[in-house]
Amino acid sequence: MTTRSEFWRDKCVLITGASSGIGLALAEHLAAQGAKVGLIARRRPVLERIVADLPAPVEKVAYACADVTDQEALAQAVHRLEQQLGPCDVMIANAGIYRKTVVTQFDAGAQNAMIATNVQGVINTAGAVLPGMIGRRQGHLVAVSSMAAMLGLPAAAGYCASKSALLTLFQSLRVDLHPFGVKATVVAPGFVDTPLITDEERATVKDLLTAEQAAQRICTAIRRERALDWFPWQAWLVCRLLSLAPGGLYRRLIAHVPEMQEAPARQEKP
Repeated sequence: MTTRSEFWRDKCVLITGASSGIGLALAEHLAAQGAKVGLIARRRPVLERIVADLPAPVEKVAYACADVTDQEALAQAVHRLEQQLGPCDVMIANAGIYRKTVVTQFDAGAQNAMIATNVQGVINTAGAVLPGMIGRRQGHLVAVSSMAAMLGLPAAAGYCASKSALLTLFQSLRVDLHPFGVKATVVAPGFVDTPLITDEERATVKDLLTAEQAAQRICTAIRRERALDWFPWQAWLVCRLLSLAPGGLYRRLIAHVPEMQEAPARQEKP
């Protein structure tokens, strides 16, 4: 059980990729904290069920359907939610997908789709809320990256690149937004136990977090206004040490890391 934080009371928090995994856990946690929660995802029936089940008054939860790769649709979704819940205080760009990079059958279309969701989707999300935040001179923009941003992992070139891009994107935004009172945070979790990881990963990955643990850690990073938050620390330490290895040694060491696999349904992956 988590302690209720007054920090979140009546704050309007919008979340993309909110229909499963970390996004859903964030919605549940924030609703329980008294926030006004707006969910954005593509699957209307799932969103309807989630909103009905959230532990919050009906006037404090809402949803809108949009694909983050569709700039206009996403902007309209944000506008509808702000009309219902009020101006966005915190936007959490959580939507993301994973596509394995198989170099012997390199699928440029799949890699481009991953970049479109994981990078362009975050840019579209920022574009939908930043004008209002800058005008109000307050707000907090958050992106969910990954521990994979620190390394080039086997069979995950496009995914690692997409998550790494968020680090420098937000590093720059953080500097530019500071004079306007708008904050920017990147969170970079390791593996999180959701229905979207494979059974093999669930059985073999060490330091596996629950979606609820990840959501609580992300909310703490936002509340403490952290610029960048890697977690859990054990996974960060391993990745950090690997990243410092010389090229030849790195290649030999990283070759022993199991490849990230696609979940069978090829759905969104945190």
